[in-house]
Amino acid sequence: MTREQDTAKKIVDVLNYGVSELDQQTSERLLAARRKAVAAMAQPAYVAHAETNLAGVGRYISEHLHGHHAWMPTALVISAALLVLVVLQQNYSEPVEADALLLASDLPPEAYVDKGFDAWLENTSRR
Repeated sequence: MTREQDTAKKIVDVLNYGVSELDQQTSERLLAARRKAVAAMAQPAYVAHAETNLAGVGRYISEHLHGHHAWMPTALVISAALLVLVVLQQNYSEPVEADALLLASDLPPEAYVDKGFDAWLENTSRR
């Protein structure tokens, strides 16, 4: 026998120790649990653990995300990224227009950051 077979035999011996002293009810419960475990092994993982019954959109999503339509999460992520891009483009269009007006004005951009510009602006607006 190989080392693995020796180890397996020792495990079986340990598990069988005291089996003859179990009562009938415990033996039946253990047999039922074993049959349930063996039956669950024959099913795919998502079927064996699907204990909830969904309806509508939840059922559609749960059925189609188990490998049948694996492209759906990717499509959702791409759609969300495009939506964020569109929203950001709309929010940044105003500063671009302001920059264009600033560069097209008669005054150079340095004039707006000059310390005396505010005073000059107040004097010319009073006239």
